[in-house]
Amino acid sequence: MENITQSRDVPAVDSGLASGLWHVGDHRELTIQDIMSTEVITATLSDTIWSAAIKMSENNVSCVVVLDDDRVTGIITEKDVLQAVAGEDADFQLQNVSDRMSTPVQVISPGRSVIEAGKIMEAKGVRRLPVAEAHKLVGIVTHTDITRGLISLTALRYVTDIMSRNIATVDAQTTVAEAARIMSSRNISCVVVLHRNELAGILTEKDLLKRVVALSKNATQTRVAAVMSCPVTSVPPSCSILSASKMMEKMHIHRLVIMDGKEICGIVTQTDLMRAVRSELERREQERLELTARLDDLLHYATTDVQKLQDLLQGLRRLAATPNEPADAAP
Repeated sequence: MENITQSRDVPAVDSGLASGLWHVGDHRELTIQDIMSTEVITATLSDTIWSAAIKMSENNVSCVVVLDDDRVTGIITEKDVLQAVAGEDADFQLQNVSDRMSTPVQVISPGRSVIEAGKIMEAKGVRRLPVAEAHKLVGIVTHTDITRGLISLTALRYVTDIMSRNIATVDAQTTVAEAARIMSSRNISCVVVLHRNELAGILTEKDLLKRVVALSKNATQTRVAAVMSCPVTSVPPSCSILSASKMMEKMHIHRLVIMDGKEICGIVTQTDLMRAVRSELERREQERLELTARLDDLLHYATTDVQKLQDLLQGLRRLAATPNEPADAAP
């Protein structure tokens, strides 16, 4: 399971399915098997951090799943690499993945629902889940997969409704090590880069991985301006969530800066999108349950009223069939 493709074949969610999924009495759910990628980049416990970083960089993926005797035992992500850079450990690239990997790993079975996977990701603070069946790795599911699978099932709003307004910024001349410390300490995946108080670029975990770690650059001597992503992809506050999602998927990016003219309003990430989508689906599911309960009540009352009417009619029939007795019997 060594070669991963950038474009994943995910079943299209058309408008017919979108409506059918939420009809009362015809409730079905997307499952992990419907949206997961079956090609996963893997490593062994004896592989080095540097070799894992090279695999992520070359295959344009955000993680490597670590296997021990074909079982999932750990995972190395861009965030793990970020934290190593933030710690300024010059020799971390030579360490084995077992020294830096996240373990134990939260896995999910292919039959679980996509909404459930989203809840697990948010609760655990992770952005991808290895998919295992009978302890064997069969795929991986990410924020992108979940958002892609669910985005067309909701009535979506504007990016301003879900964007993060608390933005971390650094000057373009800040060192990569300092920027990495800021990202690590605030548990964020990017910082916005300013030059003369204007937007100049953005530094992400992927930038650190591909342009610093994979190229063996010294993070304490490298300036953010040399490795940041620019120009920055931005959208206005009036951009819809659906449009933002399509733009991120088309451009293979995980976040958009929200700009009102030259003013930075916020950032919207795939995490924000997935949370909004899941919240909307849960709201609609709650509405469906409430409508079902009300329908059950109406049917109960209607059935009760019909039964009362039937009892009344049967009583009238009995009265009509009973002969009238004379008021005074003959002596």
